[in-house]
Amino acid sequence: MLQQLLYCQKYLFLVQLIRRNIPNFFTALNFLCGCFAVYLAFKNLFEAAFLLVFLGAFFDLFDGFFARLLRVESQFGLQFDSMADLVTSGLAPGMVMYKLFLEIGIREMDLSFILLRNEFTFSFAPYALVGFLVSLGAGIRLAKFNTNSDQLFEFKGLPAPANALFIVSLPLLIEHPFFSSVKPFLTSYPTLVIICFMSAILMNMRLPLFSFKINSLNIREYVYQLVLLVFSIPIFYFFEWVAVPILILIYMILNLIRNSLN
Repeated sequence: MLQQLLYCQKYLFLVQLIRRNIPNFFTALNFLCGCFAVYLAFKNLFEAAFLLVFLGAFFDLFDGFFARLLRVESQFGLQFDSMADLVTSGLAPGMVMYKLFLEIGIREMDLSFILLRNEFTFSFAPYALVGFLVSLGAGIRLAKFNTNSDQLFEFKGLPAPANALFIVSLPLLIEHPFFSSVKPFLTSYPTLVIICFMSAILMNMRLPLFSFKINSLNIREYVYQLVLLVFSIPIFYFFEWVAVPILILIYMILNLIRNSLN
C-alpha cells in the first residue's frame, strides 16, 4: 500500500512537472528559432531566416496560450519569454537590416588595435549599424511590456514579433517580381534608415493596437480582427509569404481608423 502511494506521488509530481514546463518548451523553441535566424541572416539566407522568425512568432503565441490554459503563469516564464523574444524579434531583424545595408552597397571597414600585446582585427560597416536600432527598440519595447499591466487584451505600440516579421520579410518583398517597380526605392540607404527609425518608434509609442486575444463573446468587439482575417486570405493567395508585410501595414491602418473613430 505504501509502495503504491509513493508511486502515485511520483506520478503526480511528474505530471505537474510536465504541465508547468509545457509553456517553457514552446518558449525554448522560440529562442532556438531566433538563434538559427540570426545565423541564417548573417549568411545572407534571408528566406530561411524569415521562416525561422515566423516559426518563432508562432511558438511565442503558444507559450502564452498554454500558460493561461494550464494556469501555470510564472515570473520565470515571463522573463524567459522576453529573452526569447529579444533574440527572435530583436537581434534577428537587426541582423537582417545590417545585412540589407551591406547588400545595397554599404562598405565594411577593417579596424585593428593592440591591447596587452595582442592585435585584434575585425570588419564592420559603421553606416550599417543603424540597422540595430530595430534590436534596441525591441529591447525597450519588451522591457516596457514586462513592467506594464495594461496590455493584457490590447497592445500599446507595435508588438515586437509583428515588427520583426515586417523587417525580415523586406528582402522577400524587394525580390518579389510584383514589387520590382519599388525595388530602387526600398534599396536606397535613406529608405532603410527611415524604416529603422520608424520601427523603433512604432514599437514604443503609446498608440493602442488591437490584439487577437479573446476576452468577450460579443462579436462586435472583434470587427477589425475579422476584417484583417478576411483580407489575409486573398493576399496570402496572391502574394504568398510577401503577404506578411502587407498585412502588417493593413493592421496599422485599421488601428489608425479604429483610434480615430473611438
